[in-house]
Amino acid sequence: MDIGERILRKRTEMKLTVRGLAKLVEASPATVSQWENNRTLPNGKNLNNLAKIFKTTPTWILNGKDYTANIPLSSNVAEAPAQYNTKSLPVLSQVQAGGWMEALDYRSLGNDIEWEDAPSRASDNSFWLRVVGDSMTSPVGISIPEGMLILVDPDIAPENGKLVVVKLDGTDEATFKKLAIDAGMKFLKPLNPTYPTIPINGNCQILGVVIEAKFKL
Repeated sequence: MDIGERILRKRTEMKLTVRGLAKLVEASPATVSQWENNRTLPNGKNLNNLAKIFKTTPTWILNGKDYTANIPLSSNVAEAPAQYNTKSLPVLSQVQAGGWMEALDYRSLGNDIEWEDAPSRASDNSFWLRVVGDSMTSPVGISIPEGMLILVDPDIAPENGKLVVVKLDGTDEATFKKLAIDAGMKFLKPLNPTYPTIPINGNCQILGVVIEAKFKL
């Protein structure tokens, strides 16, 4: 089942007309028809509104995956309440992230895109990135090991002490480090003390500030 079929199925189950769903989503009937025919994809506010109306998640609408689980009563953990104040954002490779400032449009990435739910406070230009290597693995304090997903927001100003994703001159890939500013000089500082600090005065582009990190088990 593709995105359009999922939207059509939910609309039919709720006995809504195209015009009725469009009114609830605050979109035009033509836009809803385009979603159902896979001519365009819902995103941003429209995607979140659809999820609320359908009582599901943006991730389910986009790729059919719903991570809500039924937890037995004997379990020693409680099921988290459903959260609908989220948006789905793409998971980029290091190379895709390196060119994200030029693209700024997930449609330019092709059809094979992985999506992850993100808090609604993240800007629509934000993206997820999977950490590679152990340069941000620390023996003390904050540690972000290989395989963790980090949420990068290009619309947040980078400040001293922030975790950032940057593209160094002469490279196509993005790298993830802590920004350190000292006496007007800027450095990229790994959390792993075995890696060297990198001066970045005028030889890199900061792609965004990391605002969230999570594991996918």
